[in-house]
Formats: sequence, structure tokens, C-alpha cells
Amino acid sequence: MYQTKNLKEKISLFLKLFFPILIYQFANFSATFIDTMMTGKYHTVDLAGVSMAGSLWNPFFTLLTGIVSALVPIIGQHLGQGSHQKIKDDFHQFIYIALFLSVVLWLLVHFGAIPALEHFNLEPSVVTIGQGYLSWISVGILPLLLFSVCRSFFDALGLTKLSMYLMLLLLPFNSFFNYILIYGKLGLPKMGGAGAGLGTALAYWLLLLVVVAVMVVHPTIKSFKVWQWTAPNKKLLKQGFLLGLPIGLQIFAEVAIFATVGLFMAKFSTEIISAHQSAMNFTTLLYAFPLSISITMPIAISFEIGAGDYKAARDFAKIGRLTAIVFALVTLTFLYFFRTQVAYLYGSGDSFIRLTTEFLIYAFFFQFADAFAAPIQGILRGYKDTTYPFAIGVSAYWAIALPVGWLLDLTTTLGPKAYWIGLIVGLFACGVLLRLRLGIIEKRYKDGDPLERVV
Repeated sequence: MYQTKNLKEKISLFLKLFFPILIYQFANFSATFIDTMMTGKYHTVDLAGVSMAGSLWNPFFTLLTGIVSALVPIIGQHLGQGSHQKIKDDFHQFIYIALFLSVVLWLLVHFGAIPALEHFNLEPSVVTIGQGYLSWISVGILPLLLFSVCRSFFDALGLTKLSMYLMLLLLPFNSFFNYILIYGKLGLPKMGGAGAGLGTALAYWLLLLVVVAVMVVHPTIKSFKVWQWTAPNKKLLKQGFLLGLPIGLQIFAEVAIFATVGLFMAKFSTEIISAHQSAMNFTTLLYAFPLSISITMPIAISFEIGAGDYKAARDFAKIGRLTAIVFALVTLTFLYFFRTQVAYLYGSGDSFIRLTTEFLIYAFFFQFADAFAAPIQGILRGYKDTTYPFAIGVSAYWAIALPVGWLLDLTTTLGPKAYWIGLIVGLFACGVLLRLRLGIIEKRYKDGDPLERVV
């Protein structure tokens, strides 16, 4: 990261940060995408099992990865202030947080998610596959969280290209392990959907080994003396956890609402479950665009806040929001013309293709809502404003989105489509409320009354 002098330099810096993040987000989302697509090609029942397991897995792991992402604005403000000596200490505290959270997530999966699958009236074969997937993917919890900390560290330093290269390795790693485990290659037994879970876990372990090797030799990372270890610091641990917890809970509230809708789909046929999850999976892949902007925002804005240049922070916010709109128009155009071809990526059969294509139509509105709301979430994190956005997210998703979907399902003949409409309404409501909050925060800094940490 470095100080910019004019709008042209700001746009250039933003794009240098953004495009590597966009690429590695596609690689990150590709893990779930590959699991879903490869199991769908193996068997529709395996697709349903992995989909239902993913509905339980995704909220928990995004909660914890969201917590450790708080390292970005912390390091960003240290860089802006020139306090480089503090960076190593905070990085080590987040490693400790990740170790603790790994244990928490493992317990949640094995004593919460796996038993819960038996209570959704699913076909026995779907339950068995889903439980196997969760059991095996939990093997990769520790490397997933440790890598998330390292990636946040790299991003905060402005090394987004490094994160991109590392995440791109996940594609061949995950595809290879999935292929041999799902289909039983190289003398291994066929594991089906459960093999996708183990394949993803092994891919994360291999990726973590590469990350450690890179950190040992990378000159910029070596300059921060990260291998000179720091003991746990209660004050720093508390500050990091309290800043990260609302971020994680906000992401959890958003992902959990999608997962809950997925569980509501359990009352419909296996084909509808598969079509819904296929459309939702591709919609999540497209979410990489606004999410990447949301991740870029705190990198740039926290640096400017640390440097005391509040006008530059507002300029970066405008650049990010405009970029989100441009990319939304591009993805919407693609989806409009190629939604049928997208459906064929996940399966075949006239009924499945028709259902998936119909669900994909609702992705148009998802893109508009995400392009509006996601960048603002990142902007607020750059200001270290995390508590109010969490409250807004919970209210919009659980007090608006889910009730609207449930009522439409109860009172109309929309069926599963009712929940998609409810989600869209909730996302737009969240965006509007976040924009109001951003106006308050920007005015506070513009008037010269910033808080050390906005709560």
C-alpha cells in the first residue's frame, strides 16, 4: 500500500488491488463450485447430499473466516500510521484466534451439523452422503482458517497478487483430489459425494504447505519478522476478536439465511433441491464480483484512515461502488444470454434444465442487490465500523427476507420461488440501511470527529 496523490492514481491502485482479489475469489468459490458440479455429474442423489451438507457447512466456516478477516483493517491502519512494528504482533494473535476457532468449528460440525441432517425428512441416501461429506471436509478446517489469516495478512500489505497466485493453486489441487476420490481412480474406492469433502480438505492442506514455504522466502513478508514469534496478548486478542466477531456474525447471518432457505427446500422433490442448489451455486459464483470489491475496500480505506486522509477514503468508496455497478451490468448480460448453457453445467434432463433456468432468472435481481450492498459493507469495515452493520444484516435477513419468503410460500402457488423473492427483498433492504449508516460515518469523519473505533 502507498499514498496516492490524485484520482487517476487512486483508480490505478484500486484496480491493482481489485483484479487479483477477483481472480482469487473465483478460485475460492470454485472449491464449492467444483464439489457441486462434479458430484452432480456423478449422480443427482450425491448432488442433493452435498448440497444439503453445504447448507450447514457454509454458514459456520464463513462465520469463522469472517472473524479472522478483521486483520485487514487492523494492519491497514498500522501501515497508514507507519506503525510497522505492531503488524507482526497482531498477525500472531490472529493465528492464535484461528487455532481456537478451528476447534470450535470441528465441534459444531460433528456435534451439530452432522446429526442435524437426520431431522430434515431427507431420503436416507441423501443423509448418508451429506454426513460423509461433512465428516471428511472437517479434516480441512485447520488449514482453511490458517490460510485465511495468512491471506488477510497478504491483502492488508497490498500483496493481493500473491493471494491470487496461491488461490489459483486450489483449482488443480481440488479438481485432482475430487476426481480420484469421487470416481475411485488410482486404485481408490468410489466415494461419491463424500469424496468431494475429503478432496477439498486435502487441497487446503496442500495449499497451506505452499503458503508456509512462500512466507519463508518472500522478501516483503520477511521484513516484518513474522517468524520471531509473539506470545499471546490478552489485550490484542480481545481487540481482534471483538472487531472480527461482528464481521463474522454479519456474514453468518447472510449465509445462514441462504442455508436456511436450502433447508426449507427439503420438503420439495430431490430434483427441485438439485435445481435450486445448482442455480444458487452459480449465483454464489457471480457474487465473487461484488465480494471482491467489498474485500478491496477495507484495504484501501483503512490505510487512508490510518494516514488521516479522510477525503481519499471517500474517493476510494466512490470508485468501488461505481466498479460494482459496472461489473453487475456485465454479469447480468452474460446470465441473460447463457442461463440455459449454465444449467447444463450441473446436470441434464429436460425437467432439471427447465427448473434450473427458471431459478437463474432470479439471479438477475441478486446481482443488482449485491452490487449495491456488498461494497458498502467493505467500506464500513475499513472504518472499523462492524457492530451496526451486523445488526442491520441480521434485521434485513431474518426479520424481512425469511418471513417474506415463508409468507409467499404459504399464501401463493410460487412454491420454492417464493424464497428467492424473499431473499431479494431482504438484500435490497440491507443495502438501503447500510447506505444510511455509511452517510453517518462519512459525515463524522468529514466534520473532524472520528472515533478510534466506531461501534
